[in-house]
Formats: sequence, structure tokens, C-alpha cells
Amino acid sequence: MAAANPIRRKLVKTRIIATVGPACEDADTIRKLIVAGVDIFRLNFAHGSHEWLSGILERIREISKELQNPVGVLADLSGPKIRLGEIPGGETVCKEGMLVRFVRERQNDDPTDLTCTYEQLINDVDLGDRILLADGTVALLVTNKAEDGQSVTCLVTDQGTIRSRQGVNLPGVALSTPSVTEKDESDLHWALDNKIDFIGLSFVRSSADIAHLKELITAHNPEVTPLIVAKIEKTEAITDLDAILKITDAVMVARGDLGVEAEISKVPILQKDIIRRCNQARIPVITATQMLDSMTTNDLPTRAEVSDVANAVIDGTDAVMLSGETAIGVHPVTCVRMMQKIVQNAAPFVIGKDRTERQSHESRRANPITEAMTLGATIVANDLNADLIVIATSSGRTALALSHARGKVPILAVTHREDTVRKLCIYWGVTGIQSKLVRQSADALLQYVVQWGLENSVLKSGNKIVVVGHTNWIGSGHDLMMVHVVP
Repeated sequence: MAAANPIRRKLVKTRIIATVGPACEDADTIRKLIVAGVDIFRLNFAHGSHEWLSGILERIREISKELQNPVGVLADLSGPKIRLGEIPGGETVCKEGMLVRFVRERQNDDPTDLTCTYEQLINDVDLGDRILLADGTVALLVTNKAEDGQSVTCLVTDQGTIRSRQGVNLPGVALSTPSVTEKDESDLHWALDNKIDFIGLSFVRSSADIAHLKELITAHNPEVTPLIVAKIEKTEAITDLDAILKITDAVMVARGDLGVEAEISKVPILQKDIIRRCNQARIPVITATQMLDSMTTNDLPTRAEVSDVANAVIDGTDAVMLSGETAIGVHPVTCVRMMQKIVQNAAPFVIGKDRTERQSHESRRANPITEAMTLGATIVANDLNADLIVIATSSGRTALALSHARGKVPILAVTHREDTVRKLCIYWGVTGIQSKLVRQSADALLQYVVQWGLENSVLKSGNKIVVVGHTNWIGSGHDLMMVHVVP
């Protein structure tokens, strides 16, 4: 049945992810965010109960159907985030040169005796290791470990104020905690039962962490298998990035903790390198954290933030993500509209990939004939100044091949599968629509696309369409490519 209030669809390039929170959880704001350009909503499991998240998910999917606009959902697992325990008085000032201790259990009200949520910290750190607090603004150096194993003493090397429940980072320390905690497993089961499209794994250290998550997903035997997003926020993950790219489905450059774990001045270079390597491996990549941070409280971003977003787009990121800007910000819809303007203005400067660059791990590639057809379609569409490339896809692999080329011509991917059309929301330059006609014939597909394009003002008379299809959708046939001029 046709939706009551469909919106006019637009062709997309760089995708926008918005985090849901108190500022945008109501149905009216979710609707406005989708209209403004949100492709994927992020559910942050560090905050909110399953009951609260269920209500949000129901609203997202109902409004998506109402608007006839597919929207993906990313479930972001909390991971082994380490936080300080309660500090007497709520906070304490750490002055350079003073000594503080991490203890297993607080025995007094001394604010220089610190506890944390990670019981193994005292075991895992060694002399000379760094401990960073308060988003890296306060730095400690481990100088002594008690013989009874109940505490470690640290020297304050960078002073500042620390508060209860703030984050703790242990750069370069091999943690004994599993990558998926008990809470994560509970959250994962909820996500799988609710057919979530993407699962974000926090604090990935190696490819083994991704393999473990895949095993947990397989053991659950979900009706819909989500795509895994490896969040790169630890230096160990960068060291093992090649192996991670062979096993993950997508990557997130999580610049918040990465800027604490690594030297902050290196983060822009690390970001560029991760995006480049993801592009080469044909892995969708998300750039996240503080992209338009000032808009959490202001009407406009800073010029530096606008340049940051634009440069990420030009470098080749598939998606940009908003966190606190939409979750708790005062202008979530305005923020998405601004993000949309920035990525649209940057889109013409994205450089396409030539054939020598279009290499990837074998599991990312479609069959050789389809690979050749998508390459040919990109070249033909560019040479003819076509207005649209149309493909039929079941799993989304053909759409990924075309997305990776970073061609000038927008891509319309038609699929009969609801789970696939939502997963297409992470692919650069791919607009997904769902239709059962895709399983009939190339002619039926073409007629449907032309009608859809005219109704959405995407196409007009005289426009050229390059179609990558098949002569027989339900039996054996041949791959084909054809050029159609809209009458």
C-alpha cells in the first residue's frame, strides 16, 4: 500500500549518520531529520535502556515507510570503556609532579586514591605505561606497582582536573578484557532480534575481535545478518588494520578516543590513511566525532569544522557522522541541514578511481563479468554525461562495486530485499529503492525506474540512463548494459 505522506527522494553521494538522543527522539524530529538528509540513525548503547531504544527504532521504521525513504540503523556497542569510579567531592585537581594511586577498593576519602570500572587495570599496566584521564587532558606515568598487587602509583605529568565517571585510556597497554563485554552480548542479542542493519564494535584491537563478534552473531542465527562496523580508536587497531579490513564490513574513524590513544597531532594523518586504505579495500568508511561540535550549542559551525567535513568528503569517506550534535544538541535538524550543504558542495571535488586503483580483497568483489560490466558502466556514463546509472542488486555487492569507482554519475540501486535496501544506506553515491519488479525483466526495471525518476524530479525528458542488468532475472541469462534516453 502506498505511503500516506511520501517525500520526493533525492540522489545522494556522501551519507549522513545521526546519533539519536533526548534532543531528537520524538517522531516529529526524526521525520524532519530524514527529510533533511539522514541516511542512518545511530543508537548508542552506552546510554538508554532496551525499552527506550525499542520505541525509537519503531518510530524510525514507521516514519521511513511513511516517507518511502529507506533508512539504516547502526547499533553501537559500548565495548570495554574504562571509567573512573566515584571521587570524594566529585572531582580533584591533579598537579604536575604529584603522586596518585589506582586502588582496587577505596579504603578512605583521599581523592588521590582512584578507582575505576576496569578491575584488571592494576594487573595490565607496567612501569613506564601512560594512563590518560579526562579525554587525555590529564596524563599519568606508572612509577610503581605494589607487591601485594592491590595498587599502582602514578606520577602526574600533565596536570588538570578530573571528575567522577570520566573516561580512562591506556594507550599501548595490552588489555586482558574481552572486546565484547557481558553488556555488549545482551545489547547484541537485542539488536539481532530487532533486525538491526549495522553493528558497531567499539575499541577494536585486532581482527580477532571482529572474528569473535561474527561468531556470536552466527551462534544467534539471526533472521537478518547485520554488517559489522569496526571502530578504529586504538593504536593496536591501526597496527592490525590490513587484517581488520579483510574481515570487517565497514570501518569508523572514531576520532574521539583515537585522539587520546594516539598523539592528537597525528589524528588528521591517521584519518586520511585509514580512509585511503578502506577505499582501496572497498570497505565503506565513516568519519566521526566532533565534526560540527560547536553546533551542539550554536546555530552555525566554525569555519574549521566546515573545512574538516569537506576534507573528509574529498578524501573519500563514505559517510560522516554526528554524535552529540544531534543527540543532545539544541539544533539537531539545522545541524543535519548544514552537514548536507557541506557534503553537497564538496561532492564535485571527489576524485574517481581508475582501474589500477579498483583493487580489493576477493570477498568484496562481484563475479568477474559483473566487475567488468560495472567498470564499463562507469566509463560509459561518464563519457556520455549520463544522468543516472541503474543497477539491480540482491546482496548489494554490485552496488558496492559501482560505489567504489567514485564516478560522477549518481547510482540508483533497485532491490527486492528490505534488508539490502537499508544496508545500501552506507554506500557512497548509491540511492536504494525497493521493488519486486527487479525480479522480472530488464524492460520492467527500466519502466519502473523512469516512472520513479519522473515522479521524484530526478529525471526529465532527454536524460540518459545507463542500465546494468540481466536478460533473465529468474533463470539463466546474460549480463547486459544498455543506454536509454528518457522520452
